[in-house]
Amino acid sequence: MSDKIKIAIAGFGNVTSTLIKGLQFYKNSTEGLWHPKLAGFDITDVVITGIFDIHPAKVGKKVSDVVSDYKLDSDLTIQPGISEDPMSRSSTLMEGIKSTTYEDFVISLKKINPDFLINLISSGMDKSGEKYAKASLETGCSFFNATASKITTEQLRASFTSKGLMILGDDLMSQFGGTAFHRGMMEFIINRGIKIEKAYQLDVGGNQDTQNTMAEEIREKKRKIKTESIAVEVPYPFKSTAGTTEFAEQLGNSRVSYYWMEAKGFLGSTIEMDLALKTNDSTNGCNVILDSIRAAKMAISKKDLGKSEIISAYAFKNPLKKFKIRESIKAFEEAFTN
Repeated sequence: MSDKIKIAIAGFGNVTSTLIKGLQFYKNSTEGLWHPKLAGFDITDVVITGIFDIHPAKVGKKVSDVVSDYKLDSDLTIQPGISEDPMSRSSTLMEGIKSTTYEDFVISLKKINPDFLINLISSGMDKSGEKYAKASLETGCSFFNATASKITTEQLRASFTSKGLMILGDDLMSQFGGTAFHRGMMEFIINRGIKIEKAYQLDVGGNQDTQNTMAEEIREKKRKIKTESIAVEVPYPFKSTAGTTEFAEQLGNSRVSYYWMEAKGFLGSTIEMDLALKTNDSTNGCNVILDSIRAAKMAISKKDLGKSEIISAYAFKNPLKKFKIRESIKAFEEAFTN
């Protein structure tokens, strides 16, 4: 395929910044890419046509001025986005928001005419996320919800499908983050004939999104999503808890996940596992985003919109239809790499 994939992004945080750096870096390299070529597209076929945010220190500035630690070719100006939610007390945005109206955002989106709007706004901004999805539908671009907000429903998917579009979501699952690693461990233990009795996963992070997650309502919602996502791998009930437990500013954009599991083997022998995994939040999400939009572009061009189930199961913790992690990768690669 020769067509470019045009994307707009709502939310200029660490993931967006890393994605921009990656698109520039991978003009001359493939090292670190999960799927260098996918669905007929190279990474160089992905083009960012617009970025939206509400932070007063970012809106109105050139991307190259905001990402000061990396030399960029991009001269995009960050435009004001939608703000429909009250800011949490932990947010750095309690004052001075630079936002726009829904109507003006729709006009801005129509001007840049992207194939996809990627929702990368902060955790807890549910109403803003819903408005972005509505704007995508109105302007005729597909929607990718990386946040934990429950936006993707059967009804909304039907609305997007009726226009030849896709809605993908919810809650991005990193390439090798806490949930993906946890699910992989669970699957391996079960396949080796060991019975899992109980387990927990505790995450500590240092970025703004983790800080926002400390609000009790957001924390409980994300804990429920993670716990249910992990439970997909186990064919019987067991005691399990998974979620973000603390914000530690000194970790920066890193996340440390602590795992503990107890299982039973031959003659009821106890098997215990206790380990930690340290990852980078923003780099961990970019391969999955780039894979998903390339796959979706191909499926949309072929009018095979039912493939949204496979893409969402591959890329998200809380899709409408959940697959086991190995099955989701297998189905995705069979559909889009052959």
